Amino acid sequence: MSIPKPSNCMSIDDLSIGMKAEKLYTISHEDAVNFSKLSGDWNPAHHDEEYAAASIFKQRVTHGMFSVIQFSGILGMDLPGLGTLWLKQSVEFLRPGFFDNEYRAVVEVTAINKENNTVTFSTECFDKEGNKFVQGEAVVKPIPAKLKQASQ
Repeated sequence: MSIPKPSNCMSIDDLSIGMKAEKLYTISHEDAVNFSKLSGDWNPAHHDEEYAAASIFKQRVTHGMFSVIQFSGILGMDLPGLGTLWLKQSVEFLRPGFFDNEYRAVVEVTAINKENNTVTFSTECFDKEGNKFVQGEAVVKPIPAKLKQASQ
């Protein structure tokens, strides 16, 4: 298997408030099974159609953390990209996600601290109608400028 290469390698000097990146994704039940194998979370709300039909959502729901992991791909591959260290993440689940729907994960630069070489991002996920269902904040350390120069 060949490992994908990051599309960007941005140091703090390359970033500015308001920069955004996004990723479209879907979550299949097969994804949920694989996530459960890794996490140990076999909650019937994700896997048992009969149980889920009797729940407040009337259908199976996705693992909320599956949406959160989309931010890892964006931050580590696209914005800032290569060399990024993800230091902190807050998250709030506003509503459930459902299987086989299209979603959009978005990160946006909201603060830059050059002294500490940290960047704060808003992190949000939206359904295809534009309803926000996950929101939070990430703090990362982009690649130091010296390492960026050495990697090019």
